Amino acid sequence: MIRDRLLAALLLCVMVVPTASADLPLTIEELLTAERRWRADVNLVYTNSDRRDVDSRFGTIQIGPGQFITIPVSVGQARQNTDFLALSVGARYGMSLNTELYSRVSALGQDIRTLNVDGAFSDSDQQFADAWMGVNHRFSDDNDTPALLGFFELALVENTAGQGNNLAYGKTAMAGITTYRAIDPLVLSLTAGYRYSLERRVEDLEIDPGDLLFINPSIAFAVNHEITLTGGLQWRWQERDRLNNQDQGIRTTQTKMEFGLGYAWSRRLTLLANSRADVTGDSGIEIGVTFLYKFPSHFAEKHEHKGGDANIND
Repeated sequence: MIRDRLLAALLLCVMVVPTASADLPLTIEELLTAERRWRADVNLVYTNSDRRDVDSRFGTIQIGPGQFITIPVSVGQARQNTDFLALSVGARYGMSLNTELYSRVSALGQDIRTLNVDGAFSDSDQQFADAWMGVNHRFSDDNDTPALLGFFELALVENTAGQGNNLAYGKTAMAGITTYRAIDPLVLSLTAGYRYSLERRVEDLEIDPGDLLFINPSIAFAVNHEITLTGGLQWRWQERDRLNNQDQGIRTTQTKMEFGLGYAWSRRLTLLANSRADVTGDSGIEIGVTFLYKFPSHFAEKHEHKGGDANIND
């Protein structure tokens, strides 16, 4: 029982595939959204960053497991301290026992303080960020070999403007895998993902944001049947941007420490809290909370009326 709860909580808190939850009761089958079932998730993330003399035109903040928002950056020869508040609302549907479809929409608010040769000034803005659609698939369970899951997602639309709206369609995609091994009461996992970006037009400029690679080893510990603690390390590599077919800035790497907690509030509702702090790279921190809700399943009710085991979907 502890093993099943821990596996599901881990996959939500620290891995790329955003598919499982720490709700009660849990089964191995619920590592992905159950067949013919809907789930909803709401992510709220606060991020602070401090940048100096940045030549890149875009940066990233993480709003959830394997979920990133691309943000326009315009620092130049200056220091810039920024508070971000990101909201993401998503839905998932289980196509089968091993495959789910998901989507999400994000919005972003920011408060920017800048210091340059002309003095100090501040600005704030709220705007639409992006919309994504993706698929998760489980290739194998945790048996003789470690479990293996994979995902692919496409940005349907992204806002590339620092203020207001400048929309780019189908310009970014991400793919990744996760492998894990359960050793009661621990789960060890390793996630790797790659985000590929195409050129888009921004204010009469042709900008190609640098591709992103990240690797995330992690560990989770089931304290009891309601609480799971997680910790990990995330390493990111980001290619430099290209501006009008010319390289701009430098290639960068960044390392973050992660700590999280999962709490099964009820059978249907799970709360997750997670924090990421820079070890190397630009100073900054990300603090987030996720609410996950599992909708009642009419498919499970029909199955139960026929004499089946409804717990696999309810």
